Amino acid sequence: MSSSGRRDEYIRKAEEMLRGTRWEGDVADARDAAARPPAASAAAGAPGSAPADDTNRLLLRISETLNSILDFDEVAQRALDLAIRYLHAERGVVFFLDDRGRFSPIAQANVETQCVADALEYSGSILKRTAEDQALWSGDAMNDNRFSQFESIAAFNIKSFMCVPLKSRGKIVGTVYVDNRSIENRFTGADLDFLRLFANQAGVALENGRLHGRMKAENQALRTEIKKTRESGRVIVGEDPKIKRILEIAERVADSNATVLVTGESGTGKEMIARTIHLGSGRLGGPFVTLNCAAIPEQLLESELFGYMKGAFTGAQQNKIGKFEAADGGTLFLDEIGDMTFQLQAKILRVLQEGTFEAIGSNKTREVDVRVVAATNRNLSKMVQEGTFREDLFYRLKVIVLDLPPLRDRSSDVPALAHHFLEKCRTSKTATREFAPDALRLLQSYPWPGNIRELENAIMRVALLVSHPVVRAEDVGPLLEGSPSARPAAAVVAPGIIPLEELEQSAILTALKHFSGSRTEASNALGISIRKLQYKIKEYQQKGVVVP
Repeated sequence: MSSSGRRDEYIRKAEEMLRGTRWEGDVADARDAAARPPAASAAAGAPGSAPADDTNRLLLRISETLNSILDFDEVAQRALDLAIRYLHAERGVVFFLDDRGRFSPIAQANVETQCVADALEYSGSILKRTAEDQALWSGDAMNDNRFSQFESIAAFNIKSFMCVPLKSRGKIVGTVYVDNRSIENRFTGADLDFLRLFANQAGVALENGRLHGRMKAENQALRTEIKKTRESGRVIVGEDPKIKRILEIAERVADSNATVLVTGESGTGKEMIARTIHLGSGRLGGPFVTLNCAAIPEQLLESELFGYMKGAFTGAQQNKIGKFEAADGGTLFLDEIGDMTFQLQAKILRVLQEGTFEAIGSNKTREVDVRVVAATNRNLSKMVQEGTFREDLFYRLKVIVLDLPPLRDRSSDVPALAHHFLEKCRTSKTATREFAPDALRLLQSYPWPGNIRELENAIMRVALLVSHPVVRAEDVGPLLEGSPSARPAAAVVAPGIIPLEELEQSAILTALKHFSGSRTEASNALGISIRKLQYKIKEYQQKGVVVP
């Protein structure tokens, strides 16, 4: 086709595309400019410049139409509709290419959903070649040796098709596919040239829509997270040098992908540190998912982590995604990771190293982008020496270690924490407003074996039970678990008889020591639920008992 014929074809099709829009007049101007004799065109500008200027002008108007839409899905569908209308195609699909090289349909026209899925599978080779920056086109696909072997050509009786890459800033972000099943040679070389130019404009608009959608989602997630944090009082309070140093390190490493291991006694605020890291990272727009590995029976923990497929085991009536997949793009907090079995530790190591796993009952490898923050109140180094925790996983976890001090080692923060929790518990029905100095001194002198969690519970009891505005020492004393005023009088026991409570405690501590602190194995040996065992351990720790 001659350059003038190609120009006329551009103008004719652009006229159809932009009819009824505010740019319809520009098409008329382009037609008039094309109809001028060469002399007139030369007088209006540089010799021979009109056709190129007209074409660029039309593409600019199309670009403005697409870029005026910010919604990702809407701009994809509008781009496809414009392409089909301009090219007189019968059907079309826009495929988006993610960072892992996977295609997914984001817009379609005149194509059934199942047909799109089939086309995606059958036409994978064509799409792959297009993603490598090859524009593909055939006017008689069923007799074209380059494409006749593809199943989709015969399956859908495709006579003519074109498939070109969508580009944005030099990067391929997807493909545009159009076809016709009734007319051979429906598309010309001019159509292919135009579709490539058009796809470049659409690619930029799509990328802008995608970025706009991501920013909008991240902004909403940030607003939601800040609101939840404020409403629940989840802020880290303290001026102790040790806790300030930990917060400084957490802030410094938050925006990296480094795995963080948070250690410390139960109740010291390990989950809050993990959440602080998430809030300060670039993953803020993604999910923050938590899992207490010690609170779930061993046989169920793997399915909680990796998910399962329907029929994988008795009771698996539908597919279920695991915590890793739920946390994709965000942060996964694995609490009490020291209670995980040796076999499961190997699977966790694989996800940390390769970012891949398989759901139970599936042979399909899945990829995830997850930042892991792990926590434990156990001595993992000692467990490695005893052979109960994998050495390779231990070193993979301890890239950054944050060791939280117990509350008894930062007693100077107790008054600020007490006021914070009192404010958090305040309602229109609570009369308590502040602490008397003697009450604060008593709170500071208490050892707090349950750490910050125990302090919060104690202040909640104060807020609910004390009816006057100023809390005194005599109000606080009876409410402190383990304080002298709260301990019951010792029972009189006959010689040779050991109280049942002491026998139970001895049995639990012996089992924990025998199994190197494994809650799961200890609960199985004792014949009690892991939840009850955790409750007993917390009770002993609050009494100051050292638990293995």
